[in-house]
Amino acid sequence: MMRLQEILQFIDDAVYAKTGKHLNDLQRGIIEGTLKRQKYDDIAENCGCSAGHAKDVGYELLQMLSDVFDEEVDKKNLKSVVERQGALNISLGARSFNSNNNIIGCVNMGSEQTIPTPDRLKQLINYGSLA
Repeated sequence: MMRLQEILQFIDDAVYAKTGKHLNDLQRGIIEGTLKRQKYDDIAENCGCSAGHAKDVGYELLQMLSDVFDEEVDKKNLKSVVERQGALNISLGARSFNSNNNIIGCVNMGSEQTIPTPDRLKQLINYGSLA
């Protein structure tokens, strides 16, 4: 199953392929908090900013991810969008979120500047599963 850092890297790679920019620390914190179903107050506390700032950045981030993944992304559906986009299994502690029963090791995005389709992503998967 994919771990949080791998999910963040997958999203960062997709954002970079579309925008030429990487996620910043606050954006990564917002994604992490969102995946853990945290409220913006908690995300802001963890990231060292105001809840209002986290909410504003989160809104912009979700709009950008909607553009990157070519489907509507919000706090409630981020996990399912990432699963669909990468045909991934996501494990965050005690909760697991399954998609296609594929266990992935490592995704090598290489220097490609396009977002891989699920079929192409499967071709890029490194054999073996994460323990």
